[in-house]
Amino acid sequence: MQKSEPLNSAANLLGTVNTLVKDTQVDVTRLIYMLCQDVEQQINRADLKAQITLSTSAVLMAMLVNLGTGVRTPSFAQMQVFEGVVLLLYLLFIVCMSCAFGRGIAAAYPRAVNKAANLNRHPNLYFSRQIAAIPVDDYADLFCQQSNDGVKRSVLGQIHSKSIVLEAKLHNVRKGMKFLLVAFGLWIVARLVLLVGYGVQ
Repeated sequence: MQKSEPLNSAANLLGTVNTLVKDTQVDVTRLIYMLCQDVEQQINRADLKAQITLSTSAVLMAMLVNLGTGVRTPSFAQMQVFEGVVLLLYLLFIVCMSCAFGRGIAAAYPRAVNKAANLNRHPNLYFSRQIAAIPVDDYADLFCQQSNDGVKRSVLGQIHSKSIVLEAKLHNVRKGMKFLLVAFGLWIVARLVLLVGYGVQ
């Protein structure tokens, strides 16, 4: 006599080869875990991109300081047209670099979005700030008294909150990268103007 497979076995969850996807049971616990892990990994990648933006901005600023402006005229009164253009390009370069640096910091430490006290009438047992505010015994009691549906809703709420943070990080990273590319282009154009301007003389 063959033993019947448990109701929650992988075979029952996946069905047969002819079972439609829409009729297949979903392992909700595994799905929530995959969602949480995916959001965490994307947040880590966004932080890495923010660090690259900050470090590249610092390198370019140091490059400008070490190489100097390249303008040879000692006073503004004697400055030629192309030298004035170069200084204007450097000014725009500094503005773009400041914006890139600011966006990198904002991506590394994004402000809370859609956070309000009345939105969290019950403590989120998966958010570190609220966990730390609850005594350990009370936290253990609250956690153990949750229903299965309550656990799922709390975890999904945390995934939603992390997704908001992720989008804020990615938005700032994209803006920072654009400012960084524009600044780098301005620096190259300024050096080319200097090269051509002094080369023609």
